[in-house]
Amino acid sequence: MRKWIVATAATVALVGVVSWVQGAEKKSIKEVMKAAHGGGANSLLAKVAGGKGTKEDAEKLLALYEDLAKNEAPRGSAEAWKAKNDEIIKQAKAIVNGDASAGAKLRAATNCMKCHNDHKPAD
Repeated sequence: MRKWIVATAATVALVGVVSWVQGAEKKSIKEVMKAAHGGGANSLLAKVAGGKGTKEDAEKLLALYEDLAKNEAPRGSAEAWKAKNDEIIKQAKAIVNGDASAGAKLRAATNCMKCHNDHKPAD
């Protein structure tokens, strides 16, 4: 009986931890935008794309953009959403891997209005 109780408690704990980790993995579009682009000229994007961020900053930005891509397009074509996110992730990975020319490409890929016009729902 004691083994059954311990096994059940362990299973419940494991399910709880897995659920918590999965929930923490994906950030909403709004959370990504705030963390990556909030602050304008002082944003994480500006710092990394401008070559002033650390490798850790670049990795954090890449993780945020990977989270962004896990979300469904709120409006517009899913294919266009995927293509935009794929390009953003490609350029963010290039920066993490030390490609100094990727900053300008990342800025172009993260053009706010290009994405907002196609995918941001009207408020």
